[in-house]
Order: sequence, then C-alpha cells, then structure tokens
Amino acid sequence: MWKSTDNFIGLIIVILFTEGSIATGSTIYIIGMITWIITLIISKGRLPVKVTHFPYFPLFVYGIIISIFAALLNSFDIRNLILGIMNLSNPVLFLSIGAVLALVCPKKKFLKYVVFSGMFVALFQLYLLVRNISTADSINSLRMSMLATPDIIPITLILLMYRKTLDIDINKSITKIAFFITVASFVVSFSRTLILQLVIYILVFSIDRRFLKRNITVYLTIILGAIAAYFFFINNSFGDAFLEKIIKSSTEVSSNNDWNQLSTILKNWRGYEVFSADAQFNSNRMFEKIFGEGLASQIYVGPYAIYVGVNGMSIPYLHNSYYTILIKLGYIGLIYYVSFLGINFLFYLKKSHYNTGYLLVIAIIAIFAVNSKLMQGVVVIGHDAVLLVILGFLSTPRGIQQENISKV
Repeated sequence: MWKSTDNFIGLIIVILFTEGSIATGSTIYIIGMITWIITLIISKGRLPVKVTHFPYFPLFVYGIIISIFAALLNSFDIRNLILGIMNLSNPVLFLSIGAVLALVCPKKKFLKYVVFSGMFVALFQLYLLVRNISTADSINSLRMSMLATPDIIPITLILLMYRKTLDIDINKSITKIAFFITVASFVVSFSRTLILQLVIYILVFSIDRRFLKRNITVYLTIILGAIAAYFFFINNSFGDAFLEKIIKSSTEVSSNNDWNQLSTILKNWRGYEVFSADAQFNSNRMFEKIFGEGLASQIYVGPYAIYVGVNGMSIPYLHNSYYTILIKLGYIGLIYYVSFLGINFLFYLKKSHYNTGYLLVIAIIAIFAVNSKLMQGVVVIGHDAVLLVILGFLSTPRGIQQENISKV
C-alpha cells in the first residue's frame, strides 16, 4: 500500500515541477492549489507549525489588513484587490506545499524527483528549439517561442553535479544522460537569469570546504563549457545578440536613463518601471509611504502600458519586487520582506555547517533576493513556484517536523 502511495507522491511532484516550469502563472497557481489539497489529504491533515525560520506569512496577513484599511479610505477595484491578494499569497501556497511534502516524502527521493522533472523540462526546451529555430529571425523571437526562465534547470544541474554528496538515489548512467540533456537545454535557453542562478548555486557550494574535490571538477567543467560557448557565440548571430544583451543588462534596469524617447523606454522597460514607481512613491503622503497603498493599487506608467500588453495607464506589478512591495505595502512591508530574506539566509548559513543540504536553501534565498531586483519575483502568482516548493521542503528539517505538527 505504501509503495503505491509513494509512487503517487512522486508522480504529483514531477507533474507539479514540470507544469510549474512550463505553464503560465495562473495555471501554475491553480495546479498548486490542487496539489496542496492532495498532499494535505495524503498527510492526513498534518501541517508543520513552522516552514522557514523567519516566516513569510505575517507579511501576507499585513497585506490583507492594510488593503482593507486602504479600501475604506479610497475607491478601489475589487478585481485588482483579489489579484493582489493572490499574488502576495504565492509564497504561502508553494512554501506550504513543500513543507507538507516533507512529511510524506523522503529527502533523497524528493531530490530525485526534482532531477527527473528538470530533465523533462530540458527535453521540452530542446523540442521548442528544434521546432522554432528555422523560423526565428532574432534571439528575442527565438526566446519568445521557448520557455523564458525555467528555474528548475540550474538547480537540476547542481543536483547532478553534487549527486553523491547530497545522497540522491540516481545511478551513474542516468546521471550522465540527464546532465547532457540539461546542459544542452541550459545553453540554448539564452537566459541571463539562468546563468546568474547557476553562478549563485556554485558560489554557495564553494563556501563549504567539504566540497573541495567536487568543486574542482565543477570548476573545470564550467571553464571548458565557457570556452565552448565562447567559440559558439562568436560565430553565431544569435550568440552575438545574446552577448550584447548581457553587456547592456545594467542599462536595462537603471532608472537614470533619458525617458523622453519612446525607444529608450521600450529598450530599458525595467528601468522605466522603477523610474515610474519612484515618482509615484515620492508623491504619496507619509501614511502611504509607511504603510503602503494596499494590494489593489497599481503603478502608473502612462500610455506606455499598452506596449507590455496592459490596457490602461497602470500596471499591477513591476520587474522589481522591492518596488512593488514598497508601493503596495510601504516601508513596513519592504522592511519585513528584506528581513525575511536576510534573516533566513543568515540562519541557514549557520546551519549549513552541520547539514550540507542547507546550502541549497541558502542559494535559493539568494536567488530570490536577486530575482526580486531583476524580475517580478515570488510576489506574483505562479512565479518561482518550483524554487518555493523546494525551499519549503528543505527548510523544514524532517526530524523537527514530526515533533511540531498540528491538525488543520
């Protein structure tokens, strides 16, 4: 009986992670809700009292309270409020899924399911490449036809590189096949975000001297891969365009450009978002600066919103979670969110000296901090769902879970 349940749990995890890397945000959120219900039934209603050391949930509660208060003082769109609450609940949902899975699935099997999911996503990414490369006329059009930033690919590479150290139950032959497929998918993704994530994982694992021998192998592999990628890029039009995007990365997110020209706004949209949010925040009253405008609020960007597929003059969130939180939840919300990242990072950094598995936790938190600066981040439905589930699983030590569980 347990064997069939164990296989069913594995299937659920693989489906969740695969769909969480392929589907759109709202679909991922719905699948997450279904998964949460199923895992809660399997765990017989058990929930860990605590997921991460410093909890995210109080920020969610604060967001609802301040939004209700703001709604009493100002007119608001009920649809925007509901979507705002759902966005802020994204980490609550997926962290809790990971925590409940930790009660019913052993760690070595869970990480094996992550690897299998990553391999499936990598294969799908390669399929999209083969199907669309002949019709793509630029790197942007090619990337638009592929998965944008499948977070599961970099962490799959790390799990394969440190398979023995992390005690992942996968044989050597499958490891080699999975590694080759995932590396190929990683390279053809042309994603600066995925490169940055892989760098963060490697840097975090480099701080542990116990991985010295393995790290040398990893560094040599990366150097050889970088050399191969260099020769590919310099002889390929897609490669030239990708290198140009990397060079211009800092300009794209800077709010100090000249915003009088439409071409500048479109080329550096993320920077313009921050410029607009900064102007809106500075025009707010002190109360709104401290407590926020509420989750129903939006960021005014003028007539340019149409260029990012939004009707009207405002957008619901930015490619910068810090500013999104600052506008909606004020200084209090931003300080709490930064504390959530910082305190948990330091706590699990200390614990990693006793359990190397926490290195993954540290790396994921660091990735969230970076993603919050460069992308929509965890406060948008469906975003970073895979990493949130993994964080929820790994940040809840199995021994402690069995002692600190409560009925729903």
